[in-house]
Amino acid sequence: MNELEIIDFPIQNWIKIIIILGTVLILFSRLYIGNRFQYLFSFWNIHRYFHYKSGETLSLFTTNNVIMFFLRILTTALFLFMLFRDRYLTNPKEFFIKLSIGLSVLILLKFITENMFSFIFKFKKKLTEVNRYRIGIKNLFAVHLYFFLLIMIFSDISLENIYTISFLLFVIYNIIYLKFILNKFLIKGVMALVYFILYICTFEIAPIIGVIYLVK
Repeated sequence: MNELEIIDFPIQNWIKIIIILGTVLILFSRLYIGNRFQYLFSFWNIHRYFHYKSGETLSLFTTNNVIMFFLRILTTALFLFMLFRDRYLTNPKEFFIKLSIGLSVLILLKFITENMFSFIFKFKKKLTEVNRYRIGIKNLFAVHLYFFLLIMIFSDISLENIYTISFLLFVIYNIIYLKFILNKFLIKGVMALVYFILYICTFEIAPIIGVIYLVK
């Protein structure tokens, strides 16, 4: 029996390839960062991912972050495809490729825009510090999303329930993410908090809404 027969559209083979690629990327990450990888499975112990040993901190640009970037693109594109697949049954593979390219361009443009504003308004150092934690938490998100996708693909959960579960998980993820950043005392003072809220709305929430609007 084909393990993907529960997916009611003829794209089983390339979905398998994406899942295998995700598995390979996770294995590469595990081999590269060693025991630190275990902390990507828990929000409650995520600080150990950044400070695994005394005096050792996680850099912004690392091989593992590159690996996780590709994992995040693959899992997010596949996740969006699974949510909106009924609208693009005529050419599903092309839809997935467009999603992957669009997400990559969006992240690149966001990175360039953030750094441009940080240079103009002179908060480059603070942005680097925030990004170090933000990228680490999104690495965690990519790993969690991979396993959530396995549940979506291999279970018989209805699409309506997937929408509800996905929305709840998205809200919970962002609440914990924002709480983690604030608890690290990266945001100090009322004005800094206001700027941080504006930053979240502009560079985190708005792109997500834009992507969902386009695929719908």
